[in-house]
Amino acid sequence: MTRWCSLFPIITGLAVVTGLAGCPDDPYQADTWIKKLGDSHESERAVTELEQLGNPSAIEPLGTTWVSQGKPVRLLQVIIALARPLTPAQATKGYFTDYQVTGRPASWDKAAPFLKKAVTEVDDTNPRSVDGATKAADALGESRLPDGLDALIELAQKPVTKKLITAQIAAIRAIGKYTGETTKAASALTKLIDKDPPPNPRAAKEKDQTRGLAEKYSFALAVSAAAINALGDLHVASAAKVLVISMFRTPELFAQIRRALVASGPAAAEELRKALAGTQPEVNQLVKDKHLDRYCGDKNEALDQCLPVSALAFYPAVVLGDFYDPKSVPELLAALKQPPVPVYYVDDQPSPNTQYNAIFDALRKIGSPEGAATVRAMWMAHGGETAKPARGRRGAEPAQAPGQSELSTRLMAIGAYPFLTRDDTGTDELGKIAADNNADERLRQEAATAFARLAHDSRDIAILQGLAQKYADASSKKRAEADGRPKGIAEAADKEFAKAKKLHDDAIRGRAGQNSGEDIKAAIKKADTAYAEATKIRDQAVEPYKSADALAKQYKGYARMFQTHIARIEIAIRCKQDLNCYGASLKLTPAEAAKNNAPYIKDIKDWTPDEQLGLVEANIERAMLEIGKRGAQAAKLTEPLLDSAKNDNRLIRQSILLALPKIAAVPCADCEAKLQAAIRAGEGKTTLVDLNLETTMMKNYFGWAGGKTPSTGAADKDKDELPVSADPKPTRKKK
Repeated sequence: MTRWCSLFPIITGLAVVTGLAGCPDDPYQADTWIKKLGDSHESERAVTELEQLGNPSAIEPLGTTWVSQGKPVRLLQVIIALARPLTPAQATKGYFTDYQVTGRPASWDKAAPFLKKAVTEVDDTNPRSVDGATKAADALGESRLPDGLDALIELAQKPVTKKLITAQIAAIRAIGKYTGETTKAASALTKLIDKDPPPNPRAAKEKDQTRGLAEKYSFALAVSAAAINALGDLHVASAAKVLVISMFRTPELFAQIRRALVASGPAAAEELRKALAGTQPEVNQLVKDKHLDRYCGDKNEALDQCLPVSALAFYPAVVLGDFYDPKSVPELLAALKQPPVPVYYVDDQPSPNTQYNAIFDALRKIGSPEGAATVRAMWMAHGGETAKPARGRRGAEPAQAPGQSELSTRLMAIGAYPFLTRDDTGTDELGKIAADNNADERLRQEAATAFARLAHDSRDIAILQGLAQKYADASSKKRAEADGRPKGIAEAADKEFAKAKKLHDDAIRGRAGQNSGEDIKAAIKKADTAYAEATKIRDQAVEPYKSADALAKQYKGYARMFQTHIARIEIAIRCKQDLNCYGASLKLTPAEAAKNNAPYIKDIKDWTPDEQLGLVEANIERAMLEIGKRGAQAAKLTEPLLDSAKNDNRLIRQSILLALPKIAAVPCADCEAKLQAAIRAGEGKTTLVDLNLETTMMKNYFGWAGGKTPSTGAADKDKDELPVSADPKPTRKKK
């Protein structure tokens, strides 16, 4: 590198000796600016220059200056930025020319004293100090310095206050990064979780108490949520029990607890099975102490009018489905012997789901044939005793109307059954329900879908063709009816209405800006009355057309539904036992799907691209169902399924996720990373929130399945990502 001093005499034109004698400090050397940190006039520029040079030798002088200047956050940010390691690619991207070839090793040890000082000496009355502690805690978590854990634990376990909570959350989050000290870190996090929350604000006896209770409750939940997430990052089996208990103590945090439980490994499944079976002593004691098996009003004041709730079955069942373990099937089937009741009540109103929703979903995800007979019996029964609906309090609606419990149960059982059975038992019965004009429409639709998931020959297609034709004919009839006299009347009425609207608008505009008066008000009222009457006449005139038009569209929709189901059977006929054929469905285009189904759908040429996409979805769903049922025989398709898991289509990704854990050989080397890529691809897309949660659950499962060591999160980061700078301004390129 050419020295600054050797250039100086050339620039000035002075003699070499003279130039060397007056040689200024090199602005591209850290020492030049370190000397100026104590100069009140040069200090700010010195910090900026040191940041842009990126030399870690400045960390300790910056730390000393940070202390002497009252711990400004800006200096701490620069210290953190200089302590981070850089790859050659990152150094090049950031114009850190001294490290573009070799990269820059981490210098966290130099920054450690100042980071710990910022955390342990935080002043909750000083927002700047809290901000510094927050950034320092994040940095300690990033560095995983062994001697930083105690400082983080000290901050995390301080009494929670509104002023300090941001820094405490950062400290808790950082504790979860200490995967090299899991026992100590997990113990600290467990202490934060394993305690009763303050009173729920809904339980406030007086209205003026609600606000105070709400703040304390929200702080407690925030701390618990952060600790639960951090425990999940540690992947420790010892966390299972406290997490299961927290699932009932703070159900508001169920999503976080669910993720952490699956990340904890098989020990969590054992605790969940105990909780579902009612043999987990700590859970049973909590239920007894807190009356978690019943709802007695938000304020727990109606002890003589309590209603049963099913949280004790619902929550464990949901998470057991995420373990894909057939060992859980006996407990899940046993839980189906209890009548369905709401999971919870709020303001005397029941939850929309019962424990059956979770149990059937878990059975579907596990896909074990062990549950097929029990589930089939639950939907094949056409009568039997209907579970009595829970009665509402003080005039509230019952949790379920009479007869609805049986219908809901049959719907859920039918939906789960195709994923459990391994033979044709029940297929004909499903076809009969689908064709029964007297059956409930929801039941018919669910039965038709299940039938199409199981059927596999041309006579089964004929059943769907007949149903589709019936609705297509009804649609044509209604379309002809709508487009006849009713349409003419509607069009004439619309023209008259347009005239009336113009008169009304002209009348209002003609009086705009005039002084108000009784005559003007009367004129406007008259115009409004005439317009309202014209609207009424138009609505009455167009109603017959709108009604017939809506029915024509509805019937066509039913016809398309049955025709789309044909694609589920078509691929079973075409592929038979050929797993590669089923796997190839993942690359199917709408045009190809339409061509494959053309022999069975006579009006396929009239289908829109969106309707053709429905054929692709149906093909892939059935293909993934067949692949999943083959288990280990289909292991060779694991990679193609993983590569397709980032698909944004809800049905397609769900189908892939259902098949993957059934076929993948564990431990799976690529599963975690590829599922993380799928999660990243869906980030920021609101329509994929639920899908990304399910994908996260599966990523956590594959993190430990088969004895694999879970990823600590480093693989989730972009290796070429430039570290966050303390100053967002562009850095200066060295000449």
